[in-house]
Amino acid sequence: MRFETLLPWPPTVNGIWRRSGARIHKSPKYEEWRQAASVALRRASPPKMIPGSVSIELRLYGPSRRSYDIDNRAKAVLDLLQSEEVIEDDRQVDRLVLLRGVVHPPDGLCWLTLDRMDSGVLGLPDAATERSTAYT
Repeated sequence: MRFETLLPWPPTVNGIWRRSGARIHKSPKYEEWRQAASVALRRASPPKMIPGSVSIELRLYGPSRRSYDIDNRAKAVLDLLQSEEVIEDDRQVDRLVLLRGVVHPPDGLCWLTLDRMDSGVLGLPDAATERSTAYT
């Protein structure tokens, strides 16, 4: 099972939360993204409550040449998939691939590919097992 769709450029982890005095809340910019991303996701008719392990690939096409940490963009997308009930929990993600694409002005884009995995448990490669004995 494979699901693919285009989403708006996700906010950074640092842009999700804001503090007002002692109160912590989601930022207006994040809420705006979340609403637009929810609409885009629903239009693509995603599967509901995929059981078991999943693999996610995010291709990130930034809005400008300004540098950014690609790992800082995944959390918003994973939370979106959970809130829209595509997955039950982001703990189901056993493979996460992040790729930096070409610049896509003015707003940037995120191409999401989601696959169900047969088994999320990876065995340790033989070569790694042999090397690990050197540390004991």
